Amino acid sequence: MRVLRTGIPAAGIAAGTAFVLERRVSAAPSAATGDPAAETARFHAALAQAKTELGVLAAENDIFAAHLEMADDPMLAEQVEERISEHGFSAERALDEACEEVCGMLAALDDEYLRGRTDDVGDVCGRIRRILTSETAENPFAGLAPGTIVVAEELTPSDTALMDFSRIAGVVTARGSVTSHVCIIARAKGIAAIVGASECMLEIKTGDKLIINGDTGEIIVAPDTATERRYRALSASRKRHGEHCLKGAHTPAVTRGGRRIAVLGNAGSVAEVRAALDAGAEGIGLFRSEFLYMQSHGGFPGEQTQFEAYRHAAELCGERPLVIRTLDIGGDKALPYMDFGHEENPFLGWRAIRVSLSMHDVFRTQLRALLRASVFGNLRIMFPMITSVGEFRRAEAAVRECMAELDAEKAAYNPGIELGVMIETPAAVMVADLLAAEARFFSIGTNDLTQYVMAADRGNPRVAHLCDPFDTAVRRSVAMTLAAARSAGIEAGMCGELAADPEATAWLLEAGLEEFSVSAPAVAPLKERIRTLDLPEVRKTPGAAE
Repeated sequence: MRVLRTGIPAAGIAAGTAFVLERRVSAAPSAATGDPAAETARFHAALAQAKTELGVLAAENDIFAAHLEMADDPMLAEQVEERISEHGFSAERALDEACEEVCGMLAALDDEYLRGRTDDVGDVCGRIRRILTSETAENPFAGLAPGTIVVAEELTPSDTALMDFSRIAGVVTARGSVTSHVCIIARAKGIAAIVGASECMLEIKTGDKLIINGDTGEIIVAPDTATERRYRALSASRKRHGEHCLKGAHTPAVTRGGRRIAVLGNAGSVAEVRAALDAGAEGIGLFRSEFLYMQSHGGFPGEQTQFEAYRHAAELCGERPLVIRTLDIGGDKALPYMDFGHEENPFLGWRAIRVSLSMHDVFRTQLRALLRASVFGNLRIMFPMITSVGEFRRAEAAVRECMAELDAEKAAYNPGIELGVMIETPAAVMVADLLAAEARFFSIGTNDLTQYVMAADRGNPRVAHLCDPFDTAVRRSVAMTLAAARSAGIEAGMCGELAADPEATAWLLEAGLEEFSVSAPAVAPLKERIRTLDLPEVRKTPGAAE
């Protein structure tokens, strides 16, 4: 028995048999066989076919809509054309090098979400390359036995689209992060996953007995009988609990005392909106709009591109609420086409609403797209990192300006659209009563709020332990915000990681929280947790009143 501890934990626990995916990629001819014009034409023909394929796939899976946008991005095509015309490369080699350069740019960024998009770019390039080389697309996952654990260098959306998840117990990849597509799919499908396990790859062979612990990142190769029995029992127990929770996933969450609590979903793309709703979410409490900006490598996404994404999300939600947060960039989130310059402390610098208010055209484009999409559902707009009433008023004024423009153009929008504030700074907490008098709703972002209240960088291992959302200072900040909202008669929800923590559910209910917004896999377990509580039980929770 060997225990490997080099992976990043992502989801679940599983015991099964390894299937190591081996990719065969034909070598690219270095030089073009014809003149550069003919080679460029070959590339564009393959690109056009890839777009056609992605258009068909996008109708079934929203991730391929994002891939279609990547294929439409002129930056990739320009880099391929340059290598063909200036260096005489074949279309295949030019594509390989261009893809490597784009992926390298993304991988070098500090932002985890952007780094996770390298696999998507590689998947798009791989599709174009397969067409160029006339390779037949085969399903390497056909015929897998139940209980298989797939081990691969990477797993792309094109790979997961071929998988029969009823036969797959878990996945292990050498590359990836907790925000990568394979992790999102694993959580949505309820299977175990470990990513970033590059040092383990050579130690695992097809047919090996494996245990993967998505809680710790451990991979156990050839476990002894006792260990395998213990993990299989644990996995089965979790599966039973998960199945029990899923039975009530689409039933309202009501405490034993009769209090109705709303459980919404968090989403970072249109695909995640669908996943959250399918998981039982009663709407979307946080839609992170920055995914559109991160996928647009050639510059800021246009109004129509944004409108289509927001419209699609609104149509999926129907009458259920869809809270879209305006661009939240800066801090640990960067854009490859935007220069933030050097900042001594980016988390206290130019980020979120500060960027939007200082980049009028970028903000205007987003607000117009949001307003136009508002007629297709119950869409609300939320502003991040607000620290004062003045900031909220400036953001609100920008919305009114866009409304006036749309009126002049006779374009439809919802004139009663609700504008809200994300409470994630101590300053916002201190003026929550003033903000509540003007905003229509609050959403508490506990991830940033905790770090700012505790004055500790959650990404710094020396002080990360101080970022405790259960600390009295954080709990009081949450309670003050909820009290201000209650006094003003506006809604207040929570969309940070704390909302999904079962240890926090009791005291959050006692503090008056009526709306939780969590990731898709957390929806059903949270609803079940809420159903076990009543107010007398909550009041006895130690420290709940702190």
